[in-house]
Formats: sequence, C-alpha cells, structure tokens
Amino acid sequence: MGDAMSDKNDLQWRGIVFEAIAIVFAVLLALWLEGWREDIEQKERADDFLARIQSEVQQNYTELSQAIVENEEQIEGLKAALDDDDLSLERIGPFLQISGGSTVSSAWQSAQMTRAISAMPVETVAQLAVIYDTQTYYANNLQSLFDHFADLIVASQNETTQKEAVLKMIVRLQVLNDFAGQTVRRYRPFLGIPEQE
Repeated sequence: MGDAMSDKNDLQWRGIVFEAIAIVFAVLLALWLEGWREDIEQKERADDFLARIQSEVQQNYTELSQAIVENEEQIEGLKAALDDDDLSLERIGPFLQISGGSTVSSAWQSAQMTRAISAMPVETVAQLAVIYDTQTYYANNLQSLFDHFADLIVASQNETTQKEAVLKMIVRLQVLNDFAGQTVRRYRPFLGIPEQE
C-alpha cells in the first residue's frame, strides 16, 4: 500500500511539474509573440515614416533647386545693373527678391518624437540627421537674409550707400545659394539622384 501511495504522489508531482512547465512555456510564448507583433508594427511604422520622409525630402529638393535658379537670376540682374551703373529702383526692383524654397521637416520630427527612427537602419538615420542639420543651417541663413532684406532695400535707394547695398545683396544671395547647393547635394544620395557634373 505504501508503494501505491508513493506512486500516486509521484504522479501528482509529475502532473504539477508538467502543468507548471506548460504554464511557464505558454507565458513565455505569449510574451515572445507580443514582442514579435510589436517589432512588426514598429517596422511598419518606420517604413511609413521613411516613405513620408522620402516625399518630404523630394519636395524640398525640387523647391530648393528651383530657388537656386531663381536667386541666380536675381544675382545676374543686380550685377548687370551695377555694370550699367543704373541702380534706380525701376532697374533693380525686379531683382530685389529672395527665393527660399521649401525646408519642411515635419515627417523627420514626427519620426523622432514617435521613436520610429529606432526601427530604421542606422546608416539611413545618420544620413537623414546630416540632411536635416544642413537644411536647418540653410534655413537659419535664409531667415537672417529675410531679417536684413528691408534694410538692404532701403540702403539700395540711398545715394551714398546704393552701390554697397546692392553688392551686399549680391553677396548675401550668393552665400544663400551656396548653402542651398550644399543642402541639395545632401539630398541627392538619399533620393538616389546622381551627382551633377
């Protein structure tokens, strides 16, 4: 009878151990599946943000490239007026403009805030960080030019400061275009656009 009782106790302990192992396995499996699902969702979110960032960078590239061309036209017009020694408002007025282009960064900022960048390839995040830092530097320079634009226009109509003001405007537009060009060159590899000769 003692052996039968011992066998029964062994069976109960085996059943308890088996149930405990089954419960632990089920909990671990559930945790693993939940983590796997979260990883998939995070990857999908990162892919969605990358597509939005790609679109944002493409828009900025297009508009900034156009702004460079337009600013170059302003520079050439101001230089021609200087060469002709005609700095009347009628002559230089059409060229007293600044084209800034687009420097939108909302998709990048959203990706950072939601931590979607943690699921993006490290090289891509590093590349985008450089792109948006360069773009911010350009945008700050553009803002500085806008801040001084009215003063330059007023100075360009004062006979004693006319030439100097127009020269300053040309230099500021050239510097702005240099920064815009740097930004555009940063966009190209990300967009898969070959470097221009």
